[in-house]
Amino acid sequence: MIDTPRLRLFPCDDTLFDAMRMGDNVLSQALGANVPRKWTAFRDSFAPAGLRWKAHPPLRDWWVHLIVYRPDNLLIGSCGYKGEPDAEGKVEIGYEIRPSHRNLGLATEAARGLIDNAFTHADVRKVIAHTLPEESHSSQLLQTVGFVRTADFQDPDDGLVWRWELEHDAYLKRFIQPS
Repeated sequence: MIDTPRLRLFPCDDTLFDAMRMGDNVLSQALGANVPRKWTAFRDSFAPAGLRWKAHPPLRDWWVHLIVYRPDNLLIGSCGYKGEPDAEGKVEIGYEIRPSHRNLGLATEAARGLIDNAFTHADVRKVIAHTLPEESHSSQLLQTVGFVRTADFQDPDDGLVWRWELEHDAYLKRFIQPS
């Protein structure tokens, strides 16, 4: 589990993946949190994600997390990694926050939680992310937490996207080591 000041990021396991498949009431019981009807825009992606997670044990630490907003004990989205670190020490993050909880800094907080957690692993040297090729809340968020836009990238699913990177050493200098 990843805890931040206002959020709790629950790593999905067999119980949570199965609960998502069985419906919001079951998920609410399994998570111990309130689950609103429209907490995600990606509901259809969780079943294949759960199957992949079960078939590939190295994903256990590097996959989907559910975001619970602590003040309301409310599920407000999902985030996570798109697989374990590669041979170069790169890991990719992604995140979503339900519309009712946007513009409160919660996506930034979730991203920082993922980044902080990733960099506790010695084999992670860089965290990456992709956004649509336009200035947006996501691109602003990534810049806020220290990412630098490094390239345009042709994603097989999403088409042209911007690639963002945060090097471990730059992260340490900006957020960990005192000035």
